[in-house]
Amino acid sequence: MAKTELNANDLKPAARLAPVIDPARVTLQSTGFIWREYMVRCPADLVSDDLKEPGIWRRLQGSGGSKTLKKHDRVYIVAFDETWVAEAIVASADNKGAVLAKPRLTTFPERYDKLFNDGTYKIEWNGFGFVAVRIADGHVMTQPTANVALAERLLALLYPQRAA
Repeated sequence: MAKTELNANDLKPAARLAPVIDPARVTLQSTGFIWREYMVRCPADLVSDDLKEPGIWRRLQGSGGSKTLKKHDRVYIVAFDETWVAEAIVASADNKGAVLAKPRLTTFPERYDKLFNDGTYKIEWNGFGFVAVRIADGHVMTQPTANVALAERLLALLYPQRAA
């Protein structure tokens, strides 16, 4: 049997495809005479380096709706886990994507107040809001809420109530 040799080219990692921005996660902040400002919530697997890829905007641009980006629009982009944000201006845009001019990244510090965790359930951010998650299987038990206090209140309702 012939011996095969491996070289460095055979060991290249598979190319990673950048995730696409969902138009439902783009919100118009304000509109002016010349440009508009949008807030964008990223999918969970998007990293800040993906902002260099024009194709991440293809669903938004291809929709032809009111949210399509145009040159000079401002974009405020929030990471799924809210660990970073980026602010950028659209340099060019067409129906296949958009190019951002030098996104300015800001890293947020870790939470100083830890989220609730009792060993059975925990509160976590899921990109839309705070939810209660069953630790055993990772199942989301409540609807997303705007703040931690409301998520904790919904979590308390998951436990049996004492009879009066």
